This record gives sequence, structure tokens and C-alpha cells, in this order.
Amino acid sequence: MFRFFYIVGLLIKYSLIYILFKIGLMTKSGPKILRNFFEEAGGSFIKFGQLLALRVDALPKEYALEMINLFDNVKPFPYENVKNTFLEELGATPEKIFKVFEKSPFASASFGQVHAAKLENGHTVAVKVLRPGIEEAVLADFFIIEILAFFADLFFKIEALPWGEFVKEFKRWTKNELDYQIEAENMEKMYINISVNELIVVPRVHRHLSTKKILVMDYIEGIPLSRVLMGLKDGRLTPEKLEKMGIDIKEIPHIYTQEFLREFLMDDIYHADPHPGNILILKNGKIALLDFGIIGNSIKYNKAEFIKFFESGTRTDYNYLNLKEPIYHFANFAGEELRTIIGSSLPATASEKQLEQIMHLLANHFSETIGRRMATETEELKTMKKDYTVFFLGIIKAAQKYKVKLPKEAVAFIRALSVIGFLSKELNYEFRFGDEAKFFIKTHPPETLLDRDDIAPPFKRISREKAIEKLNDWLSYLIEIDPGLYQLVKEKFKEYNAIES
Repeated sequence: MFRFFYIVGLLIKYSLIYILFKIGLMTKSGPKILRNFFEEAGGSFIKFGQLLALRVDALPKEYALEMINLFDNVKPFPYENVKNTFLEELGATPEKIFKVFEKSPFASASFGQVHAAKLENGHTVAVKVLRPGIEEAVLADFFIIEILAFFADLFFKIEALPWGEFVKEFKRWTKNELDYQIEAENMEKMYINISVNELIVVPRVHRHLSTKKILVMDYIEGIPLSRVLMGLKDGRLTPEKLEKMGIDIKEIPHIYTQEFLREFLMDDIYHADPHPGNILILKNGKIALLDFGIIGNSIKYNKAEFIKFFESGTRTDYNYLNLKEPIYHFANFAGEELRTIIGSSLPATASEKQLEQIMHLLANHFSETIGRRMATETEELKTMKKDYTVFFLGIIKAAQKYKVKLPKEAVAFIRALSVIGFLSKELNYEFRFGDEAKFFIKTHPPETLLDRDDIAPPFKRISREKAIEKLNDWLSYLIEIDPGLYQLVKEKFKEYNAIES
């Protein structure tokens, strides 16, 4: 209860500070005021602020850049708490378990902090310890954040992702991050999967010393990407200085994007929390990935069509007029409900060709809609006036009238991809995801990405009576939002005797 009133008090305090700033009675900038609120609130508010820092659709870019400081500016907790956690979890103090244990942490985050240590054999490890009391604090924070999200959805809507949905995902991820046993299991899987890429490093976990509140892993020497971004922002770092350290700043986005695509398209799981505090830049041209509390699942349903969609998209000439093929595969991949309604509305005597004709008709219409949208928004994407989340999820929103619904795995992938896009543009203004996609397909042809089980499943037939009812409901909906599409669909179905004249 104390936590609840504490956060409410902070909200009132910083609201008054912001009002003073707006009327010119305070010099501290709006971005710094917001960052200071999250820092003082602590707990899961730090994590929530970190997520906001990577969403320029939720915050103006100057606010998002200021919030990046949250990745590397969290107050550590005393060593006495660390010792107590070790006694509770492992039955001994750190000094008795390790040959050397540094009492002062070298990194401190919202949910835990990391200490350097040496095993009895002299091997250097990093020891992550859960922040005491964080589990109880998080429960109170969830309640407050849900209330704030409710009002945000009423007055500060985001086109690409409602605040309520954003908070729902945040809660799910946060609960996983409070259990280091889950992270240890994820890390072991990723360690094996990523071993095929010599440019990516994942620390090896030491399970015999890891518990729910303690995680012991190999120590990796490097610079957190969060510090690189802050150094570039305040002038302490330049591309030239980094180059002298053996770091090619323009190559970093390429290395990570290629690995991200490889994980999603070729493995069963992928690193779904690519924020700058979880990416370590090494001086040998490699990148280390940290923090595996949040992982995503790769595509399982209809992967073949997703691969066709992805590959055909890389073959467009980007004049936005040659989108019919990728849009068709997109509809086959994400339009399961629509294909079921259309296929079941047609008589059983109808041929597969007739169903495909209707799907192509819808794909052609959708490609024209998306072409117009892309032509007007691509420049905003290049200049980061709009981020990848808004761009991709805006397309999904435009597809809703076609009853297209992406699987949750694909939505999570797109959101993680938007974070990569944001970070990549900050490191290399010339970064283009389309170029990265082309490079990936050239390196990994579609046939190498598919297994025998990845064939597209047939649509699931429902009763024709129920299908026609759903079809008529959809046509009634189209009359209001897209009369042109309504006429196209209606005429085609009349031709096939699927609806009454």
C-alpha cells in the first residue's frame, strides 16, 4: 500500500514540475523531467520507461533519446542485501562460494545488479542478483500502470499499439524476468543455437550456482550499446574514436539484424529484448547478446507462406507498384479466417482456381492501398519521424478490413524489429531494412529455410450456411468502409453463385 501512495505522490509532484516547465518557471526540459520521474519511481517503472525509450510512436524522438539514459543509470543496492540473498538461495556468502567476489557491482538494472567474480579455478564470471523486494513492488506497479494505461488509451491513443495491449505484454515479460531459472534455460538454448554464428557471442550459464534470484554466467568484456549511444549523443564518442577501438559502428546494425532474422526464420526461439543495455559491443568486431528473460517463439503456423511473403518482398523494385505477389502471400499467411469464409462459401464443386482468383483480387486491391501508404510514409521512416512499429503495424491496421490477423509470433517479431530499426538508424543513418532482408535471402535461399513440415495447410472448411452468414456480415461491413472493394467482391461471388443477387 505504501508503494501505491508513493507512486501517486510522485505523479502529483512531477505533474506540478511539468506545469511549471510549460509556463516558463522551470528550466529543466520536458524529456529530463520524464526521465527523472521514472528514475525516482524505480522498480518496474524503470523497465517500463526503457520500453518507452524504444518507441518513437509513443514518445517524441527527443524524449525517447533522453530515456535511453535509463538503461545505464540505476542506483545499486547495498552488498548486505546481496549477502542475504546468497544465504537464502545457496546457504553461503559469496566469499565462501567464489575465489574472488567484487562487492561493488559493475552494472545495475531495474530488477537486479551484476557483480564480477572468479570461480575456484580462476575463471571470471558475472553474477546477477535480483533486487530485494522487487517482486512485491512490481505487483503494486502493475496496478498503477494499468490505471495510467486506461486513461492513456482515452486521451493519448497510439495508432499502432493500444496502451492496454502494451501493458499486457509488459506484465507478461516482467513476470518472466523475475525468475532467473527461466532466463538460465533460455540462455542455454540460445547458447547452442547461436554457436553457428561466429560474430555473435552468448555467455555460458553456470547452472549449479544459479537459482531463481541468482544467475552466474561467463563474464564478457565489452561496451554496452546504451553507453555507445549516450557517448555519441554527448560527444564523448565519435565513429572515429570507436574505429580506433576496433569497432565499426556502421557494421553493428548489419551484424545484429542478420542474426535476428536468422534466429526468427531458422531457429525455434529468438532474442526478443534487443534493447541497447542487452547488446554488448566487443573490440574484435563481434557482438554479445545479454539478458534472456524475454525470448520470442518463431513462426510455426504456415511458415512456408511467410517465407514466400518475405522472399517475394525482397524482389520488389520498391516503386510500390510491384507488391501483388508479396501481398498475395501475406494474405495466405495471415488471412486464415478470410480464406476459410471464402472457401466454405463456394460450393464444394468450385475449383481451387476459383478460390485463388478471389484471393488474388483481394491481394491486388490491398497492394494498391499499401502502395499509396508506403509512397507517402517511407520518407518519414527514413528521417525517423515515424518508426518501424508504426510503419509495419499501420499496414496491419489497414489490412483489418480484409480480415487479416497476424499470429502473435509475427506481431512480437515486428515489434522487436522496430526496436532494431530505431537503434540501427541511430548508429547508421543509411540503414535500410529492405537491404538487410535482400542480403539475408541471398545468403539463405528460401529452400534452406523450410522443412518438410512447413507446407501451407489447406483451409478449414466450415458449414456453407455459416460461411455465407459470415460472408454477408463482412460485405455489410465493406459497404461502409470501402464501397469499391465491396462491389468487386460482391460481383465475383455472384459469378460463383455464392451469394444472392
